[in-house]
Amino acid sequence: MKVKVIGIFRDKFTKELYQVGKELEIADESRVEDLVSRELVEAIEEKKKEEKKEEKSTLSLFEQEFEKKAVVDALKAIGEKGAMNMKEETLIANVTALDEEKTKALKAALGIEA
Repeated sequence: MKVKVIGIFRDKFTKELYQVGKELEIADESRVEDLVSRELVEAIEEKKKEEKKEEKSTLSLFEQEFEKKAVVDALKAIGEKGAMNMKEETLIANVTALDEEKTKALKAALGIEA
């Protein structure tokens, strides 16, 4: 796991002195937990994962932007396949494969005037 030094410390195994700002790769999770609990390092990879979860995925349909969840819910509302774990490309392909009647229903479900 990648960590960033936030407090100067000397590694008890290698005796190396680490300065604030240095990034390290530590394989032992319990070692990372120990250093984090002592406020010597902060985990970098976990932050990136959390940031990625917070980002909301948007899709461009009918010349407008929609949240992925809104598109999935609208597809389900009109009886079509849609799931949050589907790739954006797959959802767009499902939308483009709709016939005219279903497309109108989807636009209505998304709040677009048809």
